Amino acid sequence: MKWSMWIVAVMGCEVPTTTVVLDNGYASSPNALVIYRAFWQAVRFSAPLEPGSASDPQDSVPASANPAYVVAVPGWDPDGSAAPTSFVVLDSAAGFSLALDHTLDILVDDAAFIGDCAAGRHLGQAQADFITQRVFPDVFAGLHYDASTCTTTEAP
Repeated sequence: MKWSMWIVAVMGCEVPTTTVVLDNGYASSPNALVIYRAFWQAVRFSAPLEPGSASDPQDSVPASANPAYVVAVPGWDPDGSAAPTSFVVLDSAAGFSLALDHTLDILVDDAAFIGDCAAGRHLGQAQADFITQRVFPDVFAGLHYDASTCTTTEAP
């Protein structure tokens, strides 16, 4: 046990709980965006989130404003056996900050995120390349994402 935790336990103080929750704010429809992967500051969300659902709280640390990145899949059934083949890459329009002993609630929708071509909110290609190649390289291995059309093809 770390000394700091031991001191807190002996003194009877509460340990601060600093967490982050990701909410899929998209409405349910046949082509609704299912959140496939997401990342904020030091928290990687890997469980799919269907429209209207939220992640479990994830432990985090206090942080100043940082962007959030999302890979969504239009109309994908996470309970099915088929792997996703079409992606939409999203970047938060503003950063999200988190104070000690608070919960940050990140609502993913077209008001807070840029990149949904169907909503007319396109990312620039350089930003899409950063997200696909640096943030989610495992998802986009061997693939190329075109930010102007929100299409994914095999890399040349």
